[in-house]
Amino acid sequence: MRVVEQHVRAAVHAFFTPEWSFLVAGRVSARGRREFRRRLTGTVALKDGSASDVGRLAESDVRDVLIRLGAPHTCVLIKDGLVSDEIADLDSALHRTFLATEGALISCIPGRLCLLQCDGGRTRLLLWAGAASESPFPGKE
Repeated sequence: MRVVEQHVRAAVHAFFTPEWSFLVAGRVSARGRREFRRRLTGTVALKDGSASDVGRLAESDVRDVLIRLGAPHTCVLIKDGLVSDEIADLDSALHRTFLATEGALISCIPGRLCLLQCDGGRTRLLLWAGAASESPFPGKE
C-alpha cells in the first residue's frame, strides 16, 4: 500500500497542522493506521487557508467540483470503519463517505486535492492547493 501512504503523507504535509505528522509516523503499524482513521472522525486541525466548506453541497456537486479541479477517476480512501485503507473509484469513495458519519479522507491528487469529512460527519471540506488564492466555485467568491 505504498501509494496509499504517499497520499496520506502528502495530504498531512500540505493541509493538516504539524501534530498530525506524529499520527502519520505511527501508520507503520495496523494499530497506527486505525488510530489515524479514528482521529478523522473528530475535529481535525488544518493549516489556515487550506480548505473550502462543501458541507451544503450534494454528493454529485462535490464530485463535479473534484473532477473540475483535476481529480482522476480513482483515489485513495482513508475512512474510519474500514479494515484497511484502499484505492477506490472516486464515485464509490464519495458515496460511502456521504452515507457515513465516520471521518474520511479522500485523496485525489497527493498533497494537492482531497475531500475531508470530520466532526462525526457534520463537516465536509475540500482541501486543495489553490484554496488560499482562488475559489473552487467559478463565479462565487
